[in-house]
This record gives sequence, structure tokens and C-alpha cells, in this order.
Amino acid sequence: MTDLSIQQYAKDPYPDHHINESNAVDNTPIIGAEINIEQLYKFYDKVTVLEDLDLQIAPGEFVAIVGRSGCGKSTLLRLIADLEQPSYGEIKFKSALNFREGITSDDIRVMFQDPRLLPWKSVLKNVQLGLDNSQHDKAKNLLSKVGLDEKAELWPAQLSGGQRQRAALARALSHTPRILLLDEPLGALDALTRLDMQALIERLWLEQGFTTILVTHDVSEAVQLADRIILLDKGRIAQQFKVDLARPRQKNSQFAALEQQVLQAVLST
Repeated sequence: MTDLSIQQYAKDPYPDHHINESNAVDNTPIIGAEINIEQLYKFYDKVTVLEDLDLQIAPGEFVAIVGRSGCGKSTLLRLIADLEQPSYGEIKFKSALNFREGITSDDIRVMFQDPRLLPWKSVLKNVQLGLDNSQHDKAKNLLSKVGLDEKAELWPAQLSGGQRQRAALARALSHTPRILLLDEPLGALDALTRLDMQALIERLWLEQGFTTILVTHDVSEAVQLADRIILLDKGRIAQQFKVDLARPRQKNSQFAALEQQVLQAVLST
């Protein structure tokens, strides 16, 4: 567990942020952390992967990062997750009000395309990893939320690809993260399962209020889920797009127009 750079709010800096009476569940308060990235660089030998990157993400915001392969998307997630260190620059966090003091690397969870479940443990035991005995009921509740309560005692190999990703999502949320990082977690799923998982991720995000960053090659998925879309090109932020569409998102003319705008921007890089 690594202590990360942390500041505290004197008051709520985003009182009118996206979680409000129209879309909150039981008025759950935002527990997400604000992320402030300043002049970030990452080099591998002589290769520049991220260059002079500045980005601020609000607490509880859902941000999607798109761009061509090799533009630095996954590297940025690894730096935020404290899995790697920047070459230069800073990544700072601010904690949301009315939540536990401080922030550590344990407050950040990552979902990958590979669910990375332990094959010798049951689905329930995978979700319980790292939890105290007193919190084991929490794992059962999360499995129920993701629709796997009847699969709790099965082995991961007995699940479908979509079910394994549901289990991985439950495991990621079992520690009440302030930041959830999604690195192409739905990329290997079939189209219908992918749509189901998108809806599940959105519902749990609205319920719990964690800050979310999604790396995806699927522009439609970015428009479907995000408050804001960041286009990376050669390690820099090329463009940003605000997704000013009501939730749940409808694939209407406004959706299609924004999707086309973002896609054309990606293709032009």
C-alpha cells in the first residue's frame, strides 16, 4: 500500500456535478477522488510515450480516453494506478468530502481486458480477496449486484467471458475504490455482452460515485458512458469532447453526430 499525494477540500468544489436528484441512487454522496495531472512525461529508454500532459478530472467524473494504438492511453492509466512512476511531472489527488481521510494505492482499482481471476479459488473467494472476515457479506452483496449470486461457488473456468468480467468488476468494487481504471475491459466480449456490461458499469458508477477513467478503442462506447472524452495523440492531449447527453443515453441523432465527430478526430491523428 503506497501513500499518494493528497489534499483535502475545504468545501465541495463541484456541488452541481453529475450525481444529483435525477440520477443518484438513494442520494449516495460522491466518494470519488479528484485527479490533477501536471506536466507529465513518461520515457522508455529514448522513446517518449507521454509528453507535457496536463489533465484535471473531477471527483465522480467518468472520463473516456481514446486514440490510436501506442498513443499512451494504457501507460497513463498505469501511472495513475501507481503501477509505474512518471519520468517527470506530478499526479495529485484530492479526497471527496465525508469519506475516510487520506488516499493510498489501495483506493485505486484497475480492470483489464483479462479478468485475472485466480483459477484455484471460487468466484466468491476471488471477490473476497483482501477483505477482512467481517466484510465477507459485502462480497456476496456485490455478486448479487452484478448478477452472479447463483455463481458464487463456481470456479472461474465455469463462467462465460462476460460473467468473468462481472466477477472482476465485483472484486474491484469490493474495496470501495475512489478511482476505478478500466483498461479495455470489454474488448474481448461479444456485442450483446458488451452492451450489458456497459449498462452494469454505468449503474454501479451512478450508485457509488467513484471517479472512472475508461481506455477504449470503441468510440461508441466512449460516448455511451463518459461525461468527457479525451483524445490522445503521440502522448499529448489532442482534443477534448464534453458529452452533454442525458442518461441513460439514447442512440439518437445527437449521439450519432458526436460519435462521428470523435471518430473523425481519431482518424485524423
